[in-house]
Amino acid sequence: MADTRQSDERLTGLEVACDTEVSGCVFRMRTEVDDRDRLLEITRDHVSERHGTEYSLEEIDEQHVTEVEV
Repeated sequence: MADTRQSDERLTGLEVACDTEVSGCVFRMRTEVDDRDRLLEITRDHVSERHGTEYSLEEIDEQHVTEVEV
């Protein structure tokens, strides 16, 4: 029989979102904490390709990535 008890341990992930009224873009991505570099690179590519704006990985990390419970 499977153990159906839920753990009291809370898991943390990362989220970044792009919600722009002008372009109608809704881009939201969540990932595990240890995938931070991949999340930053995907976000940088999205903003560059879709919005023509260049951000450094550091700017994205500092200004747009939030920790969330998963």
